[in-house]
Amino acid sequence: MLQTIRDNSKGVVAGILVGFLVIIFALSGAEALFSGSSRSGEVVSVDGESITENEVAREIYRQRQQILNQYGDSVPSEFVSDERLREPAIEALVQRKVLIQHARKQGMGVSESTLDQLILSFPQFAGDSGQFDPNRYQQVLRSMGYTPAQYKALLRQELLLNQLSSGVAASGFVTPAELERFAALNFQSRDFQYATLSRDQVADQVEVTDSDIEAFYQSNQNQFRQPEQVAVDYIDLSVANLMADIEIDEQTLRDQFEQNQEAQEGQEAERRVAHILFEDSSDERIAEVQGALEEGVSFAELAEQYSEDLGSSGQGGDLGFVSGEGLPEAFMAAVDSLEVGEVSAPVETEAGVHLIKVTEQRGSEVATFEDARERIAQQLKRVEAENEFVTLMERLSELSYNADSLQSVADELNLPLENTGLFGRNGGPGVAGETTVVEAAFSEEVLERENSSDLIELANDRVVVIKKTDYQEAYIKPLEEVREQIARQLRNERIQSLLAERGEALREAVASGESLSAVAEEAGLEVQAAEKVERRASDLDRALVQHVFSLPKPSGEPVVSGVSIRDGYAVVVLTQAQDGQWSDLSEEEQQSLRRNLAQMQGQQEYLAYREQLRQDVTVER
Repeated sequence: MLQTIRDNSKGVVAGILVGFLVIIFALSGAEALFSGSSRSGEVVSVDGESITENEVAREIYRQRQQILNQYGDSVPSEFVSDERLREPAIEALVQRKVLIQHARKQGMGVSESTLDQLILSFPQFAGDSGQFDPNRYQQVLRSMGYTPAQYKALLRQELLLNQLSSGVAASGFVTPAELERFAALNFQSRDFQYATLSRDQVADQVEVTDSDIEAFYQSNQNQFRQPEQVAVDYIDLSVANLMADIEIDEQTLRDQFEQNQEAQEGQEAERRVAHILFEDSSDERIAEVQGALEEGVSFAELAEQYSEDLGSSGQGGDLGFVSGEGLPEAFMAAVDSLEVGEVSAPVETEAGVHLIKVTEQRGSEVATFEDARERIAQQLKRVEAENEFVTLMERLSELSYNADSLQSVADELNLPLENTGLFGRNGGPGVAGETTVVEAAFSEEVLERENSSDLIELANDRVVVIKKTDYQEAYIKPLEEVREQIARQLRNERIQSLLAERGEALREAVASGESLSAVAEEAGLEVQAAEKVERRASDLDRALVQHVFSLPKPSGEPVVSGVSIRDGYAVVVLTQAQDGQWSDLSEEEQQSLRRNLAQMQGQQEYLAYREQLRQDVTVER
């Protein structure tokens, strides 16, 4: 019994229990207990302000998830281990603390009402009705490991950081001379000739013998080492899988539909709004955007490019569903006059001039049962599945603890049992691609003691338990298994080497004074002429274009060079380079480039500014 309690105090079950405690403490105003206890785990002090062990652990988790989201579950576990991520996490927290301290010293701040309005507008906190749901809010915060006070403190910090970075980055500018230099280089075009010696022309001259293959195999055995592998049975318990087996009878669906209709009676329609803000109310820029809209350019794209509302431009100008509270009267009057999809005429407020678009409306139409049936069914299935998930999760933990086989556990819980097949420490397909599953499979508990794993949480609503079924030690693959692989590798290497040798001889002949056409004709090659080729040319081999633009500009005599490309080796004769002209760009291109370059310059200045602030503080560990 004690062992069962110990097992159930881990992983997801612990998360649920702690979640209920968070609600109780949050409602009873006991958040100070959490913040007070965290101070005892100080890791580093930044100008007298502490960074705690809890904060470091949370940052390690954030960085790990960022890596896994970017590169997938194939990332080796050692690259996302706590030990490897600890120092980068501490440095990130120190840098963050430095910036927040500086922002406060500069008098920056965020009002309580601003925080409240933001939280109310976040879609992740909305319930089934689309409006802010306090229960949903608490649930999401629990899953993130925050109390409401901690979350608001974090949100306030994010807004402070945004104020600081925007203030510095927005001050970036570029001079006319810099714009001229940029245009000269970026829009430069080049004329050149080239002749390509292809792989096919030398491939017949390359031979790979059995003795070559055997010698390579003997000298490079580690290259053919098959790492250790393990196979595990697993039970995958998830809300999604449980939902698939749940049926909701027709009468229950109709009863729920009627309840929803009653709850929605009297609610006013809400509109989702996007806008483009011009702080300086430039008639020319407004007309430019209006013209682009008439030509079919998307409102979201133009908002990202032109809007000076830093809080919404990155989301295509989206402000979410608005009720009018906190928005200027003229702004809401324009919203009320628009149909979905329409864009307003310029609307002037204290913030500047707006172009406003209504992108969505809800709450005004009376939904039919047929329209709402599937949505209601999914909602009811999820509620039932979530309840069943909690019950089954506890039973799964109990039954699998000392089970000789997971088959008996799967049978008793009426859950499917599956096997991963052999996979290594870099993971495999399906559930074997999950980093936490790989770590558990190669742990001492599962691999050596052959026990079932603890519940492994893959998501808030998904857990698995695993048990080893097979193991294969590392070994050197036999020669016959890798013979074809070695032959291909040696052949490719020798073809590439011969191509470079023959190509270099052709290049030297041209460089010594022979014409490219004469050298090419003797070698049976064709000379290609390329004129006014730009850096972004896509109709030529990319490696060829990049190499041509890496060469110095011709000064009197052509520049002769050679480069390995995808299909062979190209001998190149660069004859002319023409600088781009700023005056040749359209007004729209000039404005876009000026704005983008200023943003890049501002970002670089912000990074330098941030580094200087970091050097000026006292950090104690």
